[in-house]
Amino acid sequence: MNENFKLIKQAYEKIANAGKFDPEVMRKAVRPLAEAYGASVITIKVPLKFSECQLHYIYGDENVVINGNQVITCEGDPNAGGKTVITWVCGEGHTWSEEDIDDINYICKTACALSEKLRLGAMANSYFYMDTITGVSNINGLSRFAEQLIRRGKSTEYGFAFLNIVGFNYVNKKVGFKAGTKVMKMYASKLKEQLAKDEMVARPGGDNFVIAFKKENIEKIKKIVEGISLRIRVNSSTIKFSLSARTGIYMVTKPDKPFDKIMSYLSNSINYAKNYARENIVYYNKDVEHKVIEYREFCQKFRTGIDKQEFFVVYQPKVFTKNNTLYGAEALVRWNNDGRVIYPGEFVEIFEKEHLISDLDFYVLEHTCIDMRRWLDSGLKPVKVSVNFSNDHLGDEDLVKRIIEIVDRYHIEHSLIEIEMTETVDVNEINQLLSYVDGLHKNGFTVAIDDFGIGYSSLLMLQTISVDVLKIDKAFIAEVTNDHLKRENVILRHIINMAEDLGVEIVAEGVETDDQRDNLTSMNCHRIQGYFYDKPLMSDDFCKRLAVKTYQSKPPVEPVV
Repeated sequence: MNENFKLIKQAYEKIANAGKFDPEVMRKAVRPLAEAYGASVITIKVPLKFSECQLHYIYGDENVVINGNQVITCEGDPNAGGKTVITWVCGEGHTWSEEDIDDINYICKTACALSEKLRLGAMANSYFYMDTITGVSNINGLSRFAEQLIRRGKSTEYGFAFLNIVGFNYVNKKVGFKAGTKVMKMYASKLKEQLAKDEMVARPGGDNFVIAFKKENIEKIKKIVEGISLRIRVNSSTIKFSLSARTGIYMVTKPDKPFDKIMSYLSNSINYAKNYARENIVYYNKDVEHKVIEYREFCQKFRTGIDKQEFFVVYQPKVFTKNNTLYGAEALVRWNNDGRVIYPGEFVEIFEKEHLISDLDFYVLEHTCIDMRRWLDSGLKPVKVSVNFSNDHLGDEDLVKRIIEIVDRYHIEHSLIEIEMTETVDVNEINQLLSYVDGLHKNGFTVAIDDFGIGYSSLLMLQTISVDVLKIDKAFIAEVTNDHLKRENVILRHIINMAEDLGVEIVAEGVETDDQRDNLTSMNCHRIQGYFYDKPLMSDDFCKRLAVKTYQSKPPVEPVV
């Protein structure tokens, strides 16, 4: 050992200084040691992914004949990401002494530890830059790529595209999370296949990808955005998906534009594509940035609006046409922000996307109960009021409990509150909705399905869920005529008849004209909500309507609230 210690030290220093597992460096470093100990072959077998191994000859080669030669094998730590195995074979005409064998065993054990350290370091380094789910780069890898372009003065030759896959939640719900992850891998692989060697794709997380592409290849990116077709086998069935993407694109114009600024521009562009644009591709510009800032500020105002009670509730009457009598109402929300009344069409969809709508639903329910308590205390007999609850509540196990707590706080009979929920296309959500409806029914509430007939799951919902009321969407009502053979009329008439057979109440929304009212009553639909009878009324005005529930004639047009 003493004579060869210098050689051992030099070999280890060369291997360690490489900073990574490099078989070629090992060959050069080990040669003096192998010759000093008379070895004919030295191999190292290193573990790879998926329980595979790779054998490297770091001295000699596979042509050496091993026939009665001394062989020393040393195995590394199996917990170090797999087991490293080093083998020394004694050369022909040479015999290792006991001291030589002790030396070689020491060399092998130390070499195993060093090899594993370098290999694990390399793995950790690669994982730092790689998305472990899809195998493409992660945001760190993308940052490194972009910074290399900037250093080399090449960044202005590139554009960056931020892709958000449209409706990937549906994929997971359709095939399950495990198969959905496989679809994500396939999508990433397809993206990578379509890029040139000097381009790259990265996955920042979720169902998002970023592509760094040469500007001349923009048409290729557009085709990728249009859709990538994939097939996956699930439970012996082949399921096809065509995955399109909403996309924000930034074409680099300045060579020193830092990566964080590029990502900021992409973030603004994709937010604009998701929330404002009618097309799937949005190119970054200053107008886009300003619009996104306005959007964020608008959402930030929501919490302030709730705290300051800027939102207020109005009530649109529901009328029974056989006697023109008020029998119910729908609670609708308005927002008085800085003196301007904002209607739901301007904020509901935004709040749904930002998952703010749930708080607003509970706010409307509470203020409805406050108004109803006031009506009761003044000696009036209220009608049933329906309150909208978004499907954003699906998954909230405490939904029914929270509704009960609010209603009971104001000592309102449960039968006076109706919960409106929107139909859903997702089978899992239908099952959750079924659970909520059962819970509401057990506690004396009635349940309505809003906008019935415009989704794809209408019949499935009727088959699965025992609701009390179906509200026919106004899109159907707008097409109603006295032509009994018209397609829309035939469909509506059958919906009304089917609901009657099921014992479900039908309410027609958005009724505005005499013809619509007359045609609906001729189809045996006698419950109407719309401007034909009344626009939404402030609480005090609705209080007056409660005092006189019968409409003597078509009411005069009142100011819109």
